[in-house]
Amino acid sequence: MESLRCIVVDDEEGAHRVLDHYIKGTSSLVLVGNFYNAVSAMDFMFKHPVDLLFLDINMPGISGLDMLEAMSNPPLVVLTTAYTQYALTGYKYRVVDYLVKPFEIAKFMAAVDNVFARFKPPVARHTGIPLPQTSDISLTLKVDTGIVRIMTSDITYIQSYGNYVKVFTKDKMYLSASTTGEIEQQLDKRHFKRIHRSYIVALSKIQSLEGAQVLLENGLTLPVGKTYKREIWEYFTNKG
Repeated sequence: MESLRCIVVDDEEGAHRVLDHYIKGTSSLVLVGNFYNAVSAMDFMFKHPVDLLFLDINMPGISGLDMLEAMSNPPLVVLTTAYTQYALTGYKYRVVDYLVKPFEIAKFMAAVDNVFARFKPPVARHTGIPLPQTSDISLTLKVDTGIVRIMTSDITYIQSYGNYVKVFTKDKMYLSASTTGEIEQQLDKRHFKRIHRSYIVALSKIQSLEGAQVLLENGLTLPVGKTYKREIWEYFTNKG
């Protein structure tokens, strides 16, 4: 099995030394970065693929949980902290395990085992097998009448709506008892991008970027959140 690329984000030098030692002791993980604050870690992840994040919670500036809240699609996460009261809080994110400092190698390896049980390699890693085109992919939605399947090529954008999501196509709106995170997992990230905590947009339906908003081909304007602005602008800049 291919080794998982991981980073450590912690403001304590001692925590880095322990995790570095444990990570380097297993061939299933490869350490690609050490960071002492959330901002530098997020900047790295904008530019480099990361499969697993060992993340402290209490850090100056942006906390570990604030960092997860700000990320549209975080990697798998193992929280590392001295404070047990955060254990339940972290599980609203892609948190696989929770290591309470100080932790021994046995606890660390158990967390790694849980990570591999949850890890699903990105499709792009499989060489020789072409990725499906958008028109070949359907999205399964839970609606009041049951289950419906729509082609992702028909989707214009998706909006969070309380405990539901609204999925807009050219001709219809579907109200689904899902979360934007659940919907996002079914979408090809080459063709869809989160632009706001409440919005995911089909990239092919964007006509222009104007400041902190996008103009869709149907004339609708949607907001771009501060967290996502850099990523969406870099995407179109690099595309051009």
